[in-house]
Amino acid sequence: MDPQSRNAADQHVLAAYERSEDRTLELEIARAFERLGVDVMDRDTPFHEFVNVDALRSLHRESQATPIQTAFVLYGYRVTVTADRVRIDDPADTE
Repeated sequence: MDPQSRNAADQHVLAAYERSEDRTLELEIARAFERLGVDVMDRDTPFHEFVNVDALRSLHRESQATPIQTAFVLYGYRVTVTADRVRIDDPADTE
């Protein structure tokens, strides 16, 4: 991706949380939402009912040789998970 495209894409990033092997994926997703001021614990439906976190974790663990990016919509926000970070994009970008 050229720098101009990357900058255009980053303009829509509302929050990003750097991933670490010391933290669970669930915690990393929750912390990314916290940066937006969204407490996932206050939601009527916990995010693990929308997202199979075990499958995500397994997918990313098994793809060490080939980095992947997984994106899904959660609470109206586009969430992107890579080996390095969890990113939350502008809700307008989900349409």
